Amino acid sequence: MKNVLCYGDSNTWGFIPGKMGERYDISVRWIGVAKAILGDEYRFIEEGLNGRTTIFDSFYDKDLNGEKPLRLLLRSQKPLDLVILMLGTNDLHFGHTAWEAARGADRLLEIIRGQPDCFVNKTPKVLLISPILIDERIKKLNDTPAAECGYEESKKFASLYRFVAIKNSVAFLRGDKIASPSLIDCEHLDEEGHRLFGEAVAKAVKDILEE
Repeated sequence: MKNVLCYGDSNTWGFIPGKMGERYDISVRWIGVAKAILGDEYRFIEEGLNGRTTIFDSFYDKDLNGEKPLRLLLRSQKPLDLVILMLGTNDLHFGHTAWEAARGADRLLEIIRGQPDCFVNKTPKVLLISPILIDERIKKLNDTPAAECGYEESKKFASLYRFVAIKNSVAFLRGDKIASPSLIDCEHLDEEGHRLFGEAVAKAVKDILEE
């Protein structure tokens, strides 16, 4: 069985747009969709957390810093065949830029690639996914920093994350080309978005692990 750790935020957790704290069923979440496509030879380990950043502390919850638990998760879930990393949207909510989020992703890739003993054949394999866009209509919905500049900053994710992926020699998917956010809250995937994401991830995982 191939073990795939999925490390992300609320769009990995399966947050339902407009339903505070409610989660899509596993059959709807993109991880469940990918698992259904790839079959029982693959085990997807869900590690999504609402509000998680790349490496930055939240002023109200220190546990949201994505750097802190990563090493332990790599060790507790080994041996791993692949890590899927998709973080960065929440960095914008806490006043950081897309450039800073990409630097955070770079740091997380350094951690992952720096623990070869956690991977099958001591060969770290990673799929980096740039976050989806934040729709510009979010300005009407909340007053976080992401509401003010999130749309423009999120448009920078793809090129910045692609550069980070190339620098670290890892696979890359452009999230904004896979699906768009629900217009209910302008930042989370809806059911159709999860389906599209699951299909894209399944293909990428198969290509990476069966090459």
